[in-house]
Amino acid sequence: MKSNRSIAADGLLGRQNQPYFAHHDLIAAANTALLLEMPLLLTGEAGCGKTEFAWAAAQQLAGAEPFSFYVRSDSVSRDLLYRYDSLLRYGESQYGTDAERRDRADVRRYLTLEALGKGLCSPHESVVLIDEIDKAPRDLPNDLLRELEQGEFEIAELPELPVANAKLDIDDPFTFNRLMKKPDGKPRPLIIITSNVERQLPDPFLRRCIFYHIQFPGAEQLRQILQARFPGETPIVDQSICIFTTLRNVSGLTKKPATSELINWVQAIIGFHRDANSTLQAAVVSVENKKRVQWSSLPALCCLIKLREDRELLGLDVS
Repeated sequence: MKSNRSIAADGLLGRQNQPYFAHHDLIAAANTALLLEMPLLLTGEAGCGKTEFAWAAAQQLAGAEPFSFYVRSDSVSRDLLYRYDSLLRYGESQYGTDAERRDRADVRRYLTLEALGKGLCSPHESVVLIDEIDKAPRDLPNDLLRELEQGEFEIAELPELPVANAKLDIDDPFTFNRLMKKPDGKPRPLIIITSNVERQLPDPFLRRCIFYHIQFPGAEQLRQILQARFPGETPIVDQSICIFTTLRNVSGLTKKPATSELINWVQAIIGFHRDANSTLQAAVVSVENKKRVQWSSLPALCCLIKLREDRELLGLDVS
């Protein structure tokens, strides 16, 4: 069922109800994914707002959190759809009365839908977040092609029923069918898949996605983000953005700090280092005069610099 649902840039709120400032091209890509009922693949460096956009989209479309699955290096396609606890089933089959063991023989007692399974079957508007798919084994994206394209999946452990259960409840396994799908006439979920581009995803998978690359925020967008979180703190916001941008451009830095780390840094300065204004301003003056910043003089760099080699590069105390 194709739909005319859409996401608006105005009023987007991420986790903790913080404003999310989306580029108009990102909104266009998300609305294209909604129209065509295709997954939206978001790439970009860590901390650029990919996951946060899924939360913001879910709040606006569904008024709820997204169904979320955080991919691991050992994830397989079934993990995204449902979980079957065979160990619990075996353990429970070893004790109890004959009647209790017969009840426990019902495989449905040991089934739970996971994020993608819930989204594909929910009768309500929903957003599914599949986070960091590039962490998965290479076969996983291709193993999901049928489910993503057709919007349905099978629970292999369930037998075919003579008549399918028409009253599917995603939280009640006793209503599950072998073939799981949305009720007729209900829209598919918006499936948002994120990748840090640690490796190339398979071409067949890419062909079935709408794609958008989120650029790291520029100074003006960083200012929007910080001013929304720290109203009335314009001097610290401006100083921190200048220093943060300079830090990210330091040649040889192994791990560039992300937006979330900038937010933490500003919060730490406001909370514990109100007396550091002159130090921050001195660093800004050094940047403006194209002089070397005395990084060791700055407060709370533990929020931004996480690797020993980067601390050594910046002349910080690593003892």
